[in-house]
Amino acid sequence: MKLSEYRQTAKDRLGGQWGINVGLVVIVGLLTGAISSVSTMPNDTNLQLGFSFLLSILVIFAFSYALYYVSLYVVRGGRAELGQIFVVFQKGYYVPLLLINIIAQVVQYALAAIFFIPMLLQAGSGVYFSLISSGGVTSTDNVSTLLSVGLFGLYFILLLVFLLVTTIISIIFRFAVWVKFDYPDLSVSESIKRAWLLLKDRWGKYILLQLSFIGWYILGIVALFVGLLFVVVYVNTASAAFYDQAVKEKIEQGEFA
Repeated sequence: MKLSEYRQTAKDRLGGQWGINVGLVVIVGLLTGAISSVSTMPNDTNLQLGFSFLLSILVIFAFSYALYYVSLYVVRGGRAELGQIFVVFQKGYYVPLLLINIIAQVVQYALAAIFFIPMLLQAGSGVYFSLISSGGVTSTDNVSTLLSVGLFGLYFILLLVFLLVTTIISIIFRFAVWVKFDYPDLSVSESIKRAWLLLKDRWGKYILLQLSFIGWYILGIVALFVGLLFVVVYVNTASAAFYDQAVKEKIEQGEFA
């Protein structure tokens, strides 16, 4: 399928139900905000951070995943319903999807550590040796050396690589969530493997599909940000259409049961 066909499929399936789909995004946002506010109840900052982390890991993720479910349901001809925002807590989905979320978070944190801890250590050692060589005083020359264009360039390249890798990882786990909804009997590891199988020869096309919505995001911002709600629904549904087509192709090729 062409990129325009995925977008057209999304628009066709959303016909007559843009309102409910946008409404679900709003409700999920309100629920997420309300649940997140619980973490501010303790007076201790460390406790607030701990509560916030636990709520994100254990509860809030479920509503984001529910929107994935709704988008796939709509692509396949269904009509979105309010109760679907709680789907992750039903039908035995919660534990395996929780595990997928935890794995995704661990991988993201591990990648951040791999990319940024060496950079921080390098910067720290640079400051240390600069102070030693200058007798404890950081001169203008030393500062300019530490903040050299070459160093900034290296950090910028590493940041771009980090963003690319984390984007790819997030896409894999989004597909793993859809796979788990489609095949609830699969293990978490098998769901992730199937997600990779669906994407391994479609990366370029999927990324181009996402980039094709840049203009819509700009229009959404221009429309006092309210338009972004419609763009989110549009993008989610088109992405679900991409997943659905990938599954159909794999089934035709005999790679999926």
